[in-house]
Amino acid sequence: MTRLLGGGQIGSELPRPQWTVALLWVLGLLLWLASAGNLVASALLVPPETPPHFWIAQVIVLVGGLVGGALAIGMALLAKYSFSAAVSAKLVERMLRETVQKKPEGGSFSSEMGSAAHAEVVSLLSEIMENTLLDDSEKAAKRQLAKKHRQQALHREIEALIKAGKYREAHERLEEFRLRYPEDRAVAELEAQLSESLRQHEQGQIASVSEQVRRYMGLGLWDRAMEMARGLAEQFPENPEASQLPETVRLEQLAGRRQEQQRLYREIEHVVARKHWRQALRAAETLVENHPDSPEAGLLRDQMEELRRNSAIAERKEWETRIAEHVQTGRHREAYALAIELMEKYPDSPQADEIRKRLDQLKARAGVVAK
Repeated sequence: MTRLLGGGQIGSELPRPQWTVALLWVLGLLLWLASAGNLVASALLVPPETPPHFWIAQVIVLVGGLVGGALAIGMALLAKYSFSAAVSAKLVERMLRETVQKKPEGGSFSSEMGSAAHAEVVSLLSEIMENTLLDDSEKAAKRQLAKKHRQQALHREIEALIKAGKYREAHERLEEFRLRYPEDRAVAELEAQLSESLRQHEQGQIASVSEQVRRYMGLGLWDRAMEMARGLAEQFPENPEASQLPETVRLEQLAGRRQEQQRLYREIEHVVARKHWRQALRAAETLVENHPDSPEAGLLRDQMEELRRNSAIAERKEWETRIAEHVQTGRHREAYALAIELMEKYPDSPQADEIRKRLDQLKARAGVVAK
């Protein structure tokens, strides 16, 4: 305690009020003694017939002396404890600084205490110590300076959040800035900066997603393209380009389907002209299955029976040719198997009738024993 009240290195760094405290104590005691002495002297020396107003004056002097002495002693105590509080704050600040500057063995500085937290604690303790020693005008100036620093720090924080793309947090901090400093012109500047950053972000996001949607449409991934387009429209409902994108995908899909229908129909016409009936039938079945409501599907339904009939004729002729080739090359077992398969699939066809006439011959050449 002696160290805190004036002794040692910490106490020597601050102006010590020892003489002031001593003088105030002496003044208070002298006032009390003088008041009491004056009353005793008056009681012993003044005659009893003295008028009452004299004694009233003496009582007033006594009370004034006692009050003055009490005030002097109170001021001495206040000066003493103010100095003690300032020295204590300075001591705690130094001890804390020395503690956090010592790195533990095998550890890091951040494992003991974060640098930001340390700086904040030291700053607060320093502020307590300084405020204890400042007068009212200095405290007002300090508060004004602290307010300016907080304002600048919040301003920088909002700008950093905007730059980092954290727009929701930036908006919240901007509202806080507006409430704290409504008359500051920086509010309008920060609003304009946030609005411009949001606009650029919106345009960049729309351009990026739109490009991805176009790639999906080019690959025929219409469901994925529509999903992304709807997500963009929900994210930016007030943007005309974003809100129109799902409709654009829908129209492009319709146009793509129409082109696919026309392409398939032209392909069918081409293979029909070349009498590739089996290929034409497969293409026609694909078009009718995938695009049942298209005009081309309606036209093909009227021709499907003819396509199936011609496809069957082409298939039977192909089998007939393969059977003849197997017979000519001596592959009689394969020829016999194909002949049986043809008769089972197309029993009423002319080829089946012809095979029945030659079946015994084919069986004999294939070495098949009759059951």
